[in-house]
Amino acid sequence: MLAGYWKNLKINVVSGGAGHARAGGWRALTRFALEPAGFNAPELLLPILSKRDDSSLLLIENETSTLMALPFVSTRLVESSFVSPLLASGVPHVASSAHDETLTAFLKNQTKPFLFKALPSEGKFFEALKELAEHFTITQSWQRACLLTTGTFDSWMAKNFDQKRRKEFKRLRNRLSEQGKLTLDDLKGSTGLEQFTRDLLELEAAGWKGKRGTALLNDADLQFAFRASMINLAAGDKLRFWRLALDGKPLAVLYAIVEGDQAWLGKIAYDENFAKFSPGVLLILDATESFFAEKKIKRVDSSAIPNHPMIDRIWRDRIAMADILVAGESVSQRRFALTLKALNIKQQLRDKAKSIYYQLTRRKIS
Repeated sequence: MLAGYWKNLKINVVSGGAGHARAGGWRALTRFALEPAGFNAPELLLPILSKRDDSSLLLIENETSTLMALPFVSTRLVESSFVSPLLASGVPHVASSAHDETLTAFLKNQTKPFLFKALPSEGKFFEALKELAEHFTITQSWQRACLLTTGTFDSWMAKNFDQKRRKEFKRLRNRLSEQGKLTLDDLKGSTGLEQFTRDLLELEAAGWKGKRGTALLNDADLQFAFRASMINLAAGDKLRFWRLALDGKPLAVLYAIVEGDQAWLGKIAYDENFAKFSPGVLLILDATESFFAEKKIKRVDSSAIPNHPMIDRIWRDRIAMADILVAGESVSQRRFALTLKALNIKQQLRDKAKSIYYQLTRRKIS
């Protein structure tokens, strides 16, 4: 039955900018996807795709529904997951009830290997691809911090931090409170969203990212995409936003994306003039308490780099992540092997260049 059904599915590739016309089916798909894929939410991705001429959107559909939505970019060597500074996972939305047929159609349609970036390697999408692909290999693997919301926030605090560390958190908050009126604000629907967004952008630009020229305010297209995606996510109840403020002035701002029973941290920014009080750490703890209070959320992905100096010390759970190269039977074993070799060489050169750059600039990877 599988062999016959996949042939009836329609596979369309449209430019990323044309994705808005297919947004309805994509949004519906998110509600019954094989695996929550918050960074693939159309509310987030469509504004980003609209500003990227190199992006495409692959859609697999039957007569009534969208069964897969996969933003991607194409090179002579491979097609690969769409990458942006606003994204931290390449998991696409695939219909749970028809994932085998849908992924079979995807693999049969591919004429070159596909590189999926940043997949949870214990996730359902990863396992389905591993089972169905003719060629499958992990090109990179790592771990990143996450939060599993089992028990209560108080029990989590007691388990993760000794009494001395808990007292230190309390001391930092008390010292901040001595500087003025300390408040924690969280977004209610869309009320105040524009101010939350502005505060995050301005705090980020005032810090080290602004000095390096990598803040969102330094990139007009990314800034537009970020503002638009925040509006879209809030309208779909997929956005959580927190702000720690002193006398009304923001000290730290953080947002998260929510889909199903999972959440993903987005960007965090803090006032570096108050770094000795660790406002970013305090806000992460406040957000953590909020995640525990929101009973439907079971896991929160930090979206951080491996061995992150801050979040790794606060969230002790880990998600195994991987980049994977896959292909269907239309790609020969030889071509797959040569593509893998070329990707490995490219990655080695990139890692070497990055290492030299950080040595010359005396910067730490972050």
